[in-house]
Amino acid sequence: RKIKSIDVIMGIAACGITPFVHGAIQYAQLKGCKTIFLTCAPQAKSGIKTDVVINPVVGPEVITGSTRMKAGTVTKLILNTITTAAMIKTGKVYGNLMVDLRATNRKLQDRAERILISVTGLSRPSAKRLLKKADGRVKAAIVMHFRKVDLAQAVKILKECGQSLRDAIGKI
Repeated sequence: RKIKSIDVIMGIAACGITPFVHGAIQYAQLKGCKTIFLTCAPQAKSGIKTDVVINPVVGPEVITGSTRMKAGTVTKLILNTITTAAMIKTGKVYGNLMVDLRATNRKLQDRAERILISVTGLSRPSAKRLLKKADGRVKAAIVMHFRKVDLAQAVKILKECGQSLRDAIGKI
């Protein structure tokens, strides 16, 4: 793929020896990327040359050779933790709310309105109107509400604040 030195590449190999994963890590390092390796094999840890090694010890599988059981489950937990942290760090979350969402269907419309109600204290009809003015963009709608600006200005403020809703609305 078209990776660049600003990217972080994570290799995942439950047993620690999957050749194409090691090859991808080596290629990423040649491109100047930071690298992470996730493996559940403690014996593989010493042979892995990456910036970060994540090595949860899960013990032997119930069925020998079936790394999709304990190793697969703990890998999913770790990946969920990493992606959640990334969403927080990139400004997609405000408090415990996933605010970087665009209401593009009925389910997301309902979720977006509930988020707006929670953050702004607006009634459901008012949240619905605000969301429509914001073209379905929750973060922009929140900025519009608290900063008393239109959509274009809200988008500009978010951009200036690195997409951080907290910074965009300041102390409320």
